[in-house]
Amino acid sequence: MDIETVLNRLLIIIGAVLFVGAVALIAVPGAGSGLPIGQEAIFLVGLLAAITGLGVVRRRLRGDVEETVTPNPERPAGNPMPGEDVDRMLYEMTTLRQGVSENREHLEERLENLAVAVIRNREDCSVEEARRILESGEWTANEQAASFFQGERTAAQEAGLSESLLSGTDDVASFENQFRATVEELIEVGDVDVSHTVDTEETQQRSLRERIFGASGDDEDGDDVVETNWNETHSSVPSFDTTEPFEDVALQHTNRWLGVTAFALVAIGLGATTFNSGLLLAGTVGIAYTIYARVSAVPRTEGLVVEREYDTDDPEPGDLVDVTLTVRNESGSMLPDLRLVDAVPDAFVVTDGVPRLHTALQAGAQAQIEYTVRVERGEYEWPLLVVARDFSGGVERTSLVTPEAEMRVIPPLRVTNDVPVRAQTTQYAGDVDTKQGGSGLEFHSVREYRPGDPMNRINWKQVASTGDLATIDFRQEKAATVTILFDTRQSAYISDGVDKPHAVDLSVHAASDVFGALYDQGNLVGVAAFDTVPCWYAPGAGSSHLENARMLFAQHPALSPRPPERQDHESQYIDPMTHVRRRLPSTSQIFLFSPLADDYAAEVARRLDSEGHLVTVISPDVTVDETVGQRLTRIERTARVRYLRERGIRVMNWDPDEQLSLEIEKAQTRWA
Repeated sequence: MDIETVLNRLLIIIGAVLFVGAVALIAVPGAGSGLPIGQEAIFLVGLLAAITGLGVVRRRLRGDVEETVTPNPERPAGNPMPGEDVDRMLYEMTTLRQGVSENREHLEERLENLAVAVIRNREDCSVEEARRILESGEWTANEQAASFFQGERTAAQEAGLSESLLSGTDDVASFENQFRATVEELIEVGDVDVSHTVDTEETQQRSLRERIFGASGDDEDGDDVVETNWNETHSSVPSFDTTEPFEDVALQHTNRWLGVTAFALVAIGLGATTFNSGLLLAGTVGIAYTIYARVSAVPRTEGLVVEREYDTDDPEPGDLVDVTLTVRNESGSMLPDLRLVDAVPDAFVVTDGVPRLHTALQAGAQAQIEYTVRVERGEYEWPLLVVARDFSGGVERTSLVTPEAEMRVIPPLRVTNDVPVRAQTTQYAGDVDTKQGGSGLEFHSVREYRPGDPMNRINWKQVASTGDLATIDFRQEKAATVTILFDTRQSAYISDGVDKPHAVDLSVHAASDVFGALYDQGNLVGVAAFDTVPCWYAPGAGSSHLENARMLFAQHPALSPRPPERQDHESQYIDPMTHVRRRLPSTSQIFLFSPLADDYAAEVARRLDSEGHLVTVISPDVTVDETVGQRLTRIERTARVRYLRERGIRVMNWDPDEQLSLEIEKAQTRWA
């Protein structure tokens, strides 16, 4: 406790005594004539009060009112959009003038690799020939785009300080213009489908919110774009992860009356030193208010009873669920200022209503909160944030109350239609037609009779016509071993809108149906994911295997709706596919779900295919094309899809706005 606080409390006590004395003097005017207090003592007390009051004024000016900052559950947590990194680098270069050399080098290398891939696809040539065409400028008639890959940079330019920049002209802006022109030319040359056209002049004027986050410049909340969980980003409560029915988070003084205390002390000090009765009276009144704020009863929230109800007991991912929250005050005393915020899990999206309430509750009274959320897979039990204040608002208690109302959202594993598998099979019977003859349903061939052949497979027509025994072979049907593989790295948690599902959610939703279809076809199906969290569920069959898979889709941390924590130490990097390769059966074919957001995902598909696994890539397309970074990302993804198809790898380029079953039917026709 500092000296200022001690003096503050001491003078509040003195002020209380003076207030009582002032009231006594008002009631009995002659009562103060016999007091043994000299003018020197009064002057000293007044001077001390004035000095302390000025200290409190300084403290009030330098500090803020201390209040609990509640989260904003109405706003979606949000996910990065493809191309944000490019737009951010351009903004840093042109507006902030930061990382000019590093960002420029990275963007040039990225664009050069893309240009080589586009030229190779168009010209059907080698990498060396594509680089020669690129450097010579033969790939385009656009001089601005062609010059982007021509010429050597000077040492000053390598340092980010070109001659034109040093002379005062904007070389960085010139680079940005050339970069944009090159991206647009690659879209044209690469025959990439885009639905928007970009006005370079207009785009240059975009703010950080517009260019990186796609927000309108008139949106006042654009600065608060959520990059992570809103529970952590937009709240002073350190964590909402609690398993306790009741948890007291904090009890604090809000400093709302600090200004009144400062005024009272200064007024008493000046009144005592100048013997001004009006200032003394004003100061004592201010002290009275300060005492009121100090002695008010601290609100108790242990007596709050919270009940949460859902309109359905068995929701599925993507369903809309109505939530009703009832808060009843059984503490026996009134709660005059109660702020309630339901800490909705960040995997959910509030679609209707408001999960918060500001009210007062008498003893025995209750209040309700009603809202609707779009739920996501997993098991959830979340708390209600309670912020209670006394009548004065000078004291604030923050608590978390968790009702016994668990929500379980488990994928159903529907069977929508057949999923095409390829002839990489096991010894078990199934629905995959092989090239081998044997027992089955479809005619394969006729061969000479061998002792031990079943009687029902003898070709009796040939016996009747020629007298020679012959055996009919049917096309054997065997089960396939299939591993559904997810790309759940942080780079896969991207979406094409703030309130849209990210690519991992889309993949898990689709894969639950694919798993059910493959299982129903008699195949052995397993699940794996490559990420920092190992995930492996070996291919198998049986009802228990099916149920375990449903729970894995809902509960495994590698398939969480929330992205993994960012890896800060690249020196500790471990190939996320290591644990999958160690366990993957040699006969297993792969259904890889990935947005193909980077080259690593495409390389995983290529390496698995080269190791003998038949790979089918199901890739949700969450790219957009409004900013230059988003357009660049769309071209890169198109190049990866073409790269895989050139190597005989099946790729289903899935538009999430379309039903996956329809996309599978189209793909089957194309692959046939």
